[in-house]
Amino acid sequence: MYGIYSEWNDADKSQDYAEKSITFAKLSGNKNLLANGYSALSVAYTYRYEQNKEQQYLDSVMHLLDAGILLYQQYPGQILHNTYSMLHINKASYYQKYYNQNDNHIKQQIRNHVREAMLAAQETSGNEAVVASGYGILSELSLQEQDLQSAENYLLLAYTMMVQKKSPYYHTLINVLQSLVKINVQKGDFQKAFDNQQEITKYSRILFNEESEANAKRLEAQFDFTKKEQEIQLLKEQTESHRKQKQLLIGLIAIGLVGAFFMFRSYHFNLKYSLAREKQLTAEKNESVLQIKYEKEEQARLKAEQELLELQQQKLQDEVLLSQLQLRHKSEVLQQVKERLTTEDTDNLKQILREETLVDGDFERTKFHIQELHPNFFQHLTEQAQQKLTLLDQKYCAYLYFGMETKQIALLLNVEPKSVRMAKYRLKQKFNLNSETDLVDYLKGIG
Repeated sequence: MYGIYSEWNDADKSQDYAEKSITFAKLSGNKNLLANGYSALSVAYTYRYEQNKEQQYLDSVMHLLDAGILLYQQYPGQILHNTYSMLHINKASYYQKYYNQNDNHIKQQIRNHVREAMLAAQETSGNEAVVASGYGILSELSLQEQDLQSAENYLLLAYTMMVQKKSPYYHTLINVLQSLVKINVQKGDFQKAFDNQQEITKYSRILFNEESEANAKRLEAQFDFTKKEQEIQLLKEQTESHRKQKQLLIGLIAIGLVGAFFMFRSYHFNLKYSLAREKQLTAEKNESVLQIKYEKEEQARLKAEQELLELQQQKLQDEVLLSQLQLRHKSEVLQQVKERLTTEDTDNLKQILREETLVDGDFERTKFHIQELHPNFFQHLTEQAQQKLTLLDQKYCAYLYFGMETKQIALLLNVEPKSVRMAKYRLKQKFNLNSETDLVDYLKGIG
């Protein structure tokens, strides 16, 4: 499971299973398993370090690798050469990846660990990947020192070693070829670089196919493992549940025996207490019902008062608006009277006063009808309009609502009939009405 989660770079799961492997290795006394556990946990800590770059995780990586190397020295013959060489090659790789390679001390540490890894790898067969990785690390050092020839020689040694294997470690082989491409490009040998790139493509395709198959197997194994873990967890939970049920049953039996002893003695007392309690609860329930009923009635009363206040307020607002309309009309009439007085045309003045008397009567009747029949008429007008209505617009709407003719409205407002017709057209636009819709019918619909 560690191998699956480490390939997925899952730091939490990798660390968890690596720590479990160390625990079981210590219990078994197998030093080689313990060294591999240290190596696995160091890889998990590299994921932690790459996530947040905290030095403590990098220190833990190196400490774990040193612990594995120390086991090889403390327990000769109990640690496999392959395990020992992997510990050294990993440490050299981390020095190269995470430390300053311009530091001569770091360079020397890298070379020392590569040398130890390659010496140990030669003791047994099947360690070609470790040796090839060592050559790759030495090649990187040579590249940094601008020694292209040495870098190429190291890579060719690694390449030759890997291609001779029946099933080479394709990750290492691809890395070697990529480094050769980089060197050949720097040397200007683009044909070799192209050939190397073609090999990279070939091996990458093989690697992809193998990894796809391996991933499918790992997923299947993970699914089976997860399923077994769930079954084990379910069995544990069932066992724990049965244990608790058994304890609960024993406790209930004990409580039942004790309760039966006291039940007989307390029966009569409990009966009297229950009757008294029932009466008290009934009284409290009745009181609660009355209280709820009172609260509902009070809320209904307050709501009715609030609605009445809102209606009165709206009615007052409409009255103010109507009064404003009347005052504006009065102002216009007074202006006409003033103009007639200057011309001393008394006949015209009398005509204006007669007309104004009629207008006042019409206006009062309009005001009365609007207030009594539809106190919210002007509010609804404002809500329905697509554009802002002026006071004059509201006048027109009120007169049209009660079916006044164009001439009547023109007389009331002292304007030409043509102006009334234009006002109707503008109102239809403000209410976003089409040409087929009758404005008067629309206003009556609002009312």
